[in-house]
Amino acid sequence: MFNENFSHGKKFTFNSDNLPFTTLDEVFAKNGNKIITVREVFINHKAKFGARPCLVCDTLKINLPNHFVKDIEKILASQEYIDAINSGHCGFQPAQYQDKNGVTRNSGKFVDI
Repeated sequence: MFNENFSHGKKFTFNSDNLPFTTLDEVFAKNGNKIITVREVFINHKAKFGARPCLVCDTLKINLPNHFVKDIEKILASQEYIDAINSGHCGFQPAQYQDKNGVTRNSGKFVDI
């Protein structure tokens, strides 16, 4: 119980050390709403503009919009979710929406795969 929830070691089995960062905007422009297999999630607390939620796929580290911070925190707090990611059962489906000012924004949702 404490090992899973309070370990400061690596929780995910995928090695993302040498992967480049990109934005969700770039991912959506290239792949549309195609589901991405999630290999790891984390919060980058050293980001230029404050804590930044991120997900890792096979080839990239993707910066997500700030509204995903709570989702990432929930995933990181659950050994069940971590195990599902390590087993390849978590996906992320990018999506677009119009904000209240009519600006197109990119977001998405975590999905079972």
